[in-house]
Amino acid sequence: MWGIDFSDEASSGFAIGSVDKQNDGAKITYIAKAANVQHVKDDVYLLTYAFQSGDQLQLTITKKTTDYNYHFPGTTTENQIIVAMFNGETLDLIASDVSIQPRSEENKLYTVTNLHTTSSGDFNGTIGRVPLLE
Repeated sequence: MWGIDFSDEASSGFAIGSVDKQNDGAKITYIAKAANVQHVKDDVYLLTYAFQSGDQLQLTITKKTTDYNYHFPGTTTENQIIVAMFNGETLDLIASDVSIQPRSEENKLYTVTNLHTTSSGDFNGTIGRVPLLE
């Protein structure tokens, strides 16, 4: 359903890209240190970005279809973002999306994040070389 095979966890450290946090004070660019999409159970997955600064962004998502896009809010019949957390704190999401696209030549995923919150600003960026973990 993802268009790639599962990878070894050690490949999480090959992620490349960044996410900008803006519209909540000064713009901050978080550079990827590691990233992965890990199967939790059934159709639930956890997308984790670990940044060089020590910060972490996690999105719990459900994969219902072969579509690459995940929405918040969403419906139970489509891919959706269930919850997003930054450094362990739940983000108060409003209309947000993440796109997770296969890169079969790398056996990795390419992600485009577009998260909007009511009180923590926006998180926008791209991170590639993201492995799929069991």
